[in-house]
Amino acid sequence: MLEIVVGEINSLAEPQAGGPHVTLTLGGSVVGGTIIPDWQWFDEVEHAARAGFTVHTGGSIDDEHGGWARLFRGVSESLVRDREEHRAVQNVVGGLSERYRRLLAQEDRTSYIHLNNARVLAPGVGPLQGGMHWRGRLSAVSGWSFGHLDEATDGG
Repeated sequence: MLEIVVGEINSLAEPQAGGPHVTLTLGGSVVGGTIIPDWQWFDEVEHAARAGFTVHTGGSIDDEHGGWARLFRGVSESLVRDREEHRAVQNVVGGLSERYRRLLAQEDRTSYIHLNNARVLAPGVGPLQGGMHWRGRLSAVSGWSFGHLDEATDGG
């Protein structure tokens, strides 16, 4: 069910500010945050990467020309193109037999979940600073629920 929810959110065309809040268990860690579309996650990370680097006259990294922001921007643009292609293909797939639709559905699985305003809790470690972008493999999620992590949780 979580894969279906994430897939539907990934297909949204507008940036999401108030998506569903989710709490995930992965191994010994707990991650909570707001689900956003994959393309939005890359777009926001690209923006943060660009803002996180500055040009210094001594020659330190200028990310606007150095690569990280460009990399994330390229991935974000690719995901937007993929989403548009996926919509066009869905119109064609509707005319195929049920057997072929099932085969295509297996190939078109959502693999990652993307969160913003994420918090990570790990055993023996206090909660990591909230508000970060987080990306994880859905196959690594062992449990989940909708809702926020309790701000008072200390991770211990």
